[in-house]
Parts: sequence; structure tokens; C-alpha cells
Amino acid sequence: MNRCIVSIFLFPLLLVLLLVPLQAEDTKYTCPMHPHYISDTPGSCPICGMDLVPIQAGSNNKTPGNDETVLQLSSRLVQTTGFRTEPAEMASFGRLIRSFGEVVANKRLQTEISLRTAGWVEELIVDAPGDKVRAGDILFRLYSPDLVSAQQDYISALQRNNQERIDITRSRLASLGVHDSAIKAVAEKRKPLRAVPYYAPRGGRVESLTIRKGSYLRPGDMAMLIQDYDTVWVNVSLAEQDISFVTTNSKVNVTLPSLGLHIDAVPIDYISPTVDPKTRTAELRLLVENSNGSIRPGAYADVEISTDIRPRLSIPYESVLQNKEGNYVIVELIKGEFQARSVVLGMKNKGRIEVQTGLKEGETIVTSGQFLIDSESSLRESFHKMQKMAASLSEIKLSNEQMVLMNHIVEAGLYIHEKLAAKELPSPETLSAGAHAATKLLPEVEGTRLAYIVKDTEKLLSNLEEKITLSHWRALLAQLNDALLPWITQAKPEYYRELGLALYKNDSGEYWLQFAGDGHNPYSDGTFTEVVLGNPQPAGEVQDGQ
Repeated sequence: MNRCIVSIFLFPLLLVLLLVPLQAEDTKYTCPMHPHYISDTPGSCPICGMDLVPIQAGSNNKTPGNDETVLQLSSRLVQTTGFRTEPAEMASFGRLIRSFGEVVANKRLQTEISLRTAGWVEELIVDAPGDKVRAGDILFRLYSPDLVSAQQDYISALQRNNQERIDITRSRLASLGVHDSAIKAVAEKRKPLRAVPYYAPRGGRVESLTIRKGSYLRPGDMAMLIQDYDTVWVNVSLAEQDISFVTTNSKVNVTLPSLGLHIDAVPIDYISPTVDPKTRTAELRLLVENSNGSIRPGAYADVEISTDIRPRLSIPYESVLQNKEGNYVIVELIKGEFQARSVVLGMKNKGRIEVQTGLKEGETIVTSGQFLIDSESSLRESFHKMQKMAASLSEIKLSNEQMVLMNHIVEAGLYIHEKLAAKELPSPETLSAGAHAATKLLPEVEGTRLAYIVKDTEKLLSNLEEKITLSHWRALLAQLNDALLPWITQAKPEYYRELGLALYKNDSGEYWLQFAGDGHNPYSDGTFTEVVLGNPQPAGEVQDGQ
């Protein structure tokens, strides 16, 4: 919204500035609440009635940061507009990768209860999926002739007090899946159990139940599956381009929106070595504590992964301004003096962003109110551009090097005239110097009226290979001279006259520049008139060849 306000302020303030001469020493006044209102005199804001405050012009002294990007504001304006600043400082963070995941059961905590011998379920204690069990609880009792026979062998060994036989028969019972407590009961009573109890080796919930009372089971058949939910997994889909940045040491935070639960420092249990060719993602598995059982499989999870964590120079993200040229911040050089500084940014993390170049640790930046400063400095820049554009061609001052480049463009027209007057085709290679001169000069005169002339001539002097007839070249010469005409007649007429050049115009309104002397019409055999450089009045009609 602030950026929209800046745009609204920009145009009316620019109009106000254009209506008055720019005086660096003049004091302007503005309203702290309505900065688009500018006045030459102190008083009250006509919008809200607040007292106007002065906007100080930039100093000409060689103080820190004293250049075209520096803006000075009065201390009262700084206070009333509520600027907040803070230093650029080091913060420890890294690349932030956001993804999503799904809570699933930890398969390492699954326990399968399977039979090692054939038998029938005599009694089913845990009789429904979802039942909660604790380690040591009886799950069911099984009648098996093999188990009865093995118990009798064990009792016989005990009665004979044959220790070797006792150990062998006891081991056989254990290998058939008989619990130590059941074996102990047989030893104490010296009587076999008809239905042998099976116990839960760990606590959890019955995930799957495949038996009922009376069911017959063969060796290897699964009776039930117990799942412990003290910890759960979160399966995360990780984008292919992010995989290389994640390691088991990366810091991971998980948020479960449905529970309003945020968990920090979640360990990474597994990173898939492969990428799914259909989704172009790899699986990342997290291990989450769930001792209270509140996290249920199937829940959605937001995942943030921080990697390459190290100290970085950082600033609040809200302090960054952007335009078509890139990112920049407002730096407070000294109290009341601000400068727009271009910065190269890096990683962003939790409201802060890394500054790779453009700032030093400890430099003070504006974190709020910077849009007002930005709009003011942008207005000044825009005004300078408008001043350049408003300057007439005669007011434009070129350096010696720039004049050489401009004359290369003019010489292109002289060369084309000379060839056409001789009924010859010009050489595009010879004209390349003029095109290169226009290309080099254009950025140096950008923002002035001369830029339009240079841009037109650059376009005309490019792609000359298509000019293969005299008609083509005559049309090009007419267009080139039309483009150069304001420069020659308004900016430098006396200069080019003293160089020994003359300007002519034929009855069709086509111009050409040539060396002074007898005029040679490059377009046709019709009459033409000399336009005296430095004098808007024509010198008189000249017949062809006269």
C-alpha cells in the first residue's frame, strides 16, 4: 500500500516542482502528514491544518555521502514522520526451504504377532483393532498339540532333574513362542497349559487384527499388528533442486496447523537417495516425538528446513526498496542526512534478508518511513531528468570526445551524399563508424533531446546490407538528414558553417548536407535552395548545377 501512496504523491509534487525554478538554497515547506503538499512559505497545511515544516536542501560541503543521492531532512520532519532506524547486523541463518509433509506411523515401532506353530485360538483377550495394550498384557490364548507335547517334555526333564535335558526342552518352548512367564508357570505347577497365553512385547495400539476366537493358525500366520505412537514420522516431499542443500544436520521446524502446534529442531531420520521421476521430488523423513499421542497419522504438516546456517550480515526485509534498477536501502549517514544505497541481497529468513554487498556491519538503515524518503529522492532525480529534457539543443554541452562521436554521425551523411551525387552506391562497411559512434554516444546523452536524434541515427545506420538500390540510399539520406536537422540548425549552425559545410533543401522538402561550394542534388535533377546555417531565412533559389 505504501508503494501505491508514493506513486500518488509523485505526480502532483513533480508538477509543483516544475512550476518553480530549482534553487538549491531555497527552503521548501511540507506537511508531515501530507508530504505531497509543498509550499515556498511557512504556514499551515490546507488539508489538515498542521504546521508546515522545512525540507532542507542538500549541502555543498564535502561531508560524508555528499552526492546526488543524498537527501537532508530537518530534525522536526524526521520526528513527526516517525522514521525508525536500526543497524545492519550479523544474524545466524541459512537457506530456508519450505515444503509440506504428512504424518505417518513409525514403522520401526511396529510389532507383528505371528505364530511359530499351528493351533486354535481358545480365548481372544484383545478383540478389536484400535485397542490399547501395554507391554506384558495377554493378547490371546492358543491351544496347540505341539505346545502341549513340548511342555510335557519340559516337565519330564524337570522331574528327572536332568539339567541338560531341562535346558534343551526349555529352549524348544521358547523357540515355539512361549513366553518366559508361561514357562515359569509350567515349571512351578509341573502341569502343562492347555491354552498357552501370548503376551504383548511392547505397548501401543492394535493396528491390525486377523484372528477371532476359534481361528486356526498355521506357522507363520500373523495374528495381529501392534503400533506404538510414542514417535511418528513426517514424510516430506522435497523438490529436486533443493535436495543437494539438505543434510541430516539441517535444522528443521515442523508446524501442524490442525493442532496449532510448532515443533523446533526436529531430527531428520532419512533422506531418499532417489528422485520420483513423475513428481521430481525426493522423500525426506522426520522423526517427531509424540509421547502424549496428540499427533495422529494422516495429519498435514508445514515444514521449514534451514541449511548452510552461518553468521550473515542482515537487515529487516521491510527496509528493502525496489525499482527497475534493483534493490536498495535508505542509509542514515549522519543525523538527518539519508542516502539511497544499492545492495545485493542473498538469503531470506524469518523477516530478515542477507546483504551480500552494499552495506557494512553497523551502518544505520531506515526500517520505516523509507517510502517518504524514497519518493522525495525519486522526485529530485526525476526533476533533474526533466530539466535535462527541457534544455534546448543549443544548451546541451558536449565534451570534445562526444563532439567527435557526433561528427562521425554527420560524416556518414556527407559520405552518402558524395556517393549519390556521383550516382554510386555507398559502402555499408564505410558507414559502420557512424553506427558505432551513435551506439557509444547514446547512453552518454540519455535523458536529453539529443538522445532522440542519436537514437534515430543509430537505427538508420544499422542493417545497411538491405540497401541495394539508389532509391534505397536516397530514402535513407533523406531520413538521416531529417534526424540531424535540429542538431545542425539549432544546436551547432555556426560550428558547421565554419567547418565549411552547407545545407540544402529541394522542392520536395528533402535536405542534405555537403561541403560548401556548388550544390549537388543527390535526389533528382530538380531545383534546390540553400539554407544558410545560422540564419533561418534561405539565401535564395539555385538551379541544378548553378
